[in-house]
Amino acid sequence: MSHRGDTTERLITIPLLLAERPRSQRELAREFSVDGVTIRRNLDHLSRYYFILDERHGREVVYKFGDGYEYRPPAFTPAELATLLLAQESIAATGLTAFGTPFAGYGRTLLAKVRAALPAALRSKLDALATIFGSAAVPAKDYGPHAETIDHLTNAAIACRRVRLRYHTLHRDKISDREFDPYAVYFDPDGATLKVIGYDHQTKGIIPLSIDRIKSLSETGQNFTRPPGFSLPAHLTEYCFNGIHGEPITVRLRAHGVTARIFAERRFHPSQHEVKPLAKGDDGDETITIEMRVARGRGLERFILSWMPDVEVLGPPEVQEKITEALQQSLVRGGGQ
Repeated sequence: MSHRGDTTERLITIPLLLAERPRSQRELAREFSVDGVTIRRNLDHLSRYYFILDERHGREVVYKFGDGYEYRPPAFTPAELATLLLAQESIAATGLTAFGTPFAGYGRTLLAKVRAALPAALRSKLDALATIFGSAAVPAKDYGPHAETIDHLTNAAIACRRVRLRYHTLHRDKISDREFDPYAVYFDPDGATLKVIGYDHQTKGIIPLSIDRIKSLSETGQNFTRPPGFSLPAHLTEYCFNGIHGEPITVRLRAHGVTARIFAERRFHPSQHEVKPLAKGDDGDETITIEMRVARGRGLERFILSWMPDVEVLGPPEVQEKITEALQQSLVRGGGQ
């Protein structure tokens, strides 16, 4: 599948081309294999963010950046190159840059442009770093078959366009039609899945949806307004934990033994704080008590169960009951085998 003419690629690449030199409308149309009307539409959109001028040279329209705009290739330190490589390796491990996805070309051209901007000595350093930096991430799913969906969602999020989709809800095992305002596309490391977050008109709230469970997608022709000040990291910190969306709840946990030492070293959430620091009890068992405010639901429950039997829930009762119920169900199912 070729994405040469995709809107996303054009909006990213046109400013880079204009930074090199002025380009005629015909040149840009030929570069992306689209017509002049499409290029004009793209330039109108980009003009909201860049100082782009259009000049008529005979029968040609030429686009360039206005006076005062100067493109300078960035200067990279070895540490910055290492960070870039590590990030690129991590993205590739998720499958997002696999052949067929709209990000495949970007991943290849990204490092090519970095290399081209570097002197020979630093290019050699880049090659050396490529052999020693990597990621332990393992891709959970292949998103190649969902390339068109990813591209449509990305473009809709950029232009603030509402979409209509058919979605398979795994928890209820049902397919439903819904209208959705996409705010952002992101990779969820907890579930190793690619998701879109936005306002769902069915549940009347901001929720994430797994992209691989979207069965069909179309635009409604309506625009939406993203909430002022919406921040994806801030929203996920408050309303998503361990890959599951939910309302925040304050939970208090006590860890024992080696797990207590792990809890003393590791920060599972920005709100995490120690209520009782790591210490040995009269029985010689090390314990630590922590508290954090995270999204309630299956994500929190799975987190707690994953540390059993070395973690106990001190509160609130709602979470204690959920964990007790999960353990009892496990015993019943295990006894029935």
